[in-house]
Parts: sequence; C-alpha cells; structure tokens
Amino acid sequence: MEAPVILKILPYVVLVLLHHFVLAPLLRKQKSLYFIFTASLLVAFGFYCFHFIPRPRPEMSPGPPPPEFRPEHEPMPPGRGPMRPQTMEMIMGILLIAGDLGLIAAVRMKQNEKRLHKLQNESLKQQIESLRYQINPHFFMNTLNNIQSLILTDPDKATEAVSEFSKLMRIVLYEGNEPTIPLSRELEYLRHYLSLMRMRYPDSVTIEALLPEDTAGAVVPPLLMASFVENAFKHGIRYEKVSYVKISIGLTRSRVVFNCANSRHDSQQTEQHGLGMDNVKKRLSLLYASDFALQISESSDTYNILLDIPSAPSTSA
Repeated sequence: MEAPVILKILPYVVLVLLHHFVLAPLLRKQKSLYFIFTASLLVAFGFYCFHFIPRPRPEMSPGPPPPEFRPEHEPMPPGRGPMRPQTMEMIMGILLIAGDLGLIAAVRMKQNEKRLHKLQNESLKQQIESLRYQINPHFFMNTLNNIQSLILTDPDKATEAVSEFSKLMRIVLYEGNEPTIPLSRELEYLRHYLSLMRMRYPDSVTIEALLPEDTAGAVVPPLLMASFVENAFKHGIRYEKVSYVKISIGLTRSRVVFNCANSRHDSQQTEQHGLGMDNVKKRLSLLYASDFALQISESSDTYNILLDIPSAPSTSA
C-alpha cells in the first residue's frame, strides 16, 4: 500500500524545524559546529529515508513487458537509469536546508538595513546628545577657568593646556557625529583629556590609565568611553578625600574591553546613576544588536563600569 502522506511530509518538517531553530543560530558564533551538526542531520535524514519510510511494492502485470525491456530495444546506457526515490528525497532535504538558509539570510539582511537606516536617522540626534550627555559643559567651563589661573601662575603650562583643549574640541566637533571612529582616535582624545585632568587636579588624586599602543584597526562609538571617564572625574573626585580614577582598555579576540573605576563618596550613592545609561545602551544596541556587555558594579567606596564590545559593528546580528 502507498505510505501515508504524513509519513512522507513529516521528515521534511522535522528537518527544516531542527535546522531553523536549533542549528541556524550557531552560524553567528560557532560556524564549525553548525556545519558538523548540519552534516550529521543530513546523514540521519538519509538513513531515515532509506530504512524507515515505507515504499510501495511494484505490482506485476501479466501483460507484455515494457518496451524498454523488450529484446528488440537497445539497453539503456549505464548511469542513465531512473533516479532512486531515496536519492530524490536526499536532494529535496538539501534544497530545503538551502532554502531555509536563504530565508534566514534575507531576514537578517532586512534587519541590518533597518538598523543602518535607524543609525543614519539618529546621526544628528547622537551629535546633539554627544554634547549634552557625553561631554559635560561643566568640564569646559572648569577647564577654561583653570587655564585662566595658569596664565598668571604658569604661562608655559597654560599654553600646553590650551593646546590640549583645542585638540579635544576638534575631535568633538568633527568626529562626534559618526557612528564609529577608529579606536586610535578615541585613545587620542582620552590622552589629551587625561593630560588636562593631571594639570587640573593635585598629585593627591590618583589618575591611572592603561591604554594599548596597537589598536589592530578596531573601531568604537565616538566619545562613548570618554563620556564614562568624564563622569568618573565629575562624580569620583573630592579634594578633601582620597580620590582616584583608574582606566584600562584592552583588545582580546576581536573585542574591545573597557574598564573605568572611580572612588565613591557618601554623597554620591545615587548621583552617578543618572548618566544617560538608557541612551548609551540604545546606541550600543543599534551598533552591535545584543553582542555587547555593559556591567555596572558599585560599593560604598567604588563605582566601576565594564564595557565589552566587538572591535567592529555587527553585520550579522
């Protein structure tokens, strides 16, 4: 008897569902596992087709043999015979997986286009937010006041401060509105910024920075790390108490890891939460989808931010 229709369709349904929901997600980060498991799935599918799907038995007719088997007809050349049903089913399974891959790629491409369009639409908004959230206006006011006092007490240091300040302004004005900039440019900004901070604060304030010399072509959101550092100085420094800001940036396995820790005082137990974190997470989501980590840990005397992002924006998330 002919096999039930459900037994013919069910293997294909199971094959596509397993591939789409179990194996396809591995393509993002574990491609080798994806190819191994997909090949294993196809082998299992072929085994099932060859051994478990019932086949109709050919009914013998008492009539004359088909023309192709009559002696007067020439035999069919080798390799030109009809394709076995099992082979057809294997080909159909491979085509279904290929079609599922194409569908997944099309959906991801559409999602990437939407994210890119959203990034472009928010470019101007990010530029404004970079001035409002990332670079605090009080920093510029305090820096100018410090330069004014240095002019009277140490003209050489005042000249150096003006030079550093102008370099900061150039980076903010000309690169703050791009979705990403080279990490080397972000580090350049941080070095200029820290140079000004060391001029501003006394030696009793500890300022430590561990920055890489080789950035390996990594790119990052502009002034994002700088905004964390600026807020660390704003909220973590008290002249009358032991204060510090410690920064480290490292590259590992195509990722950029940023860490910023600052001293925390009693009056700041809730103050440093209001740093536009929702806006920061929104920017990171647009650039990296879910492929980033932003962790904030705090105690009675320490506030720490850990940021882990890819060294390039995601194109397949």
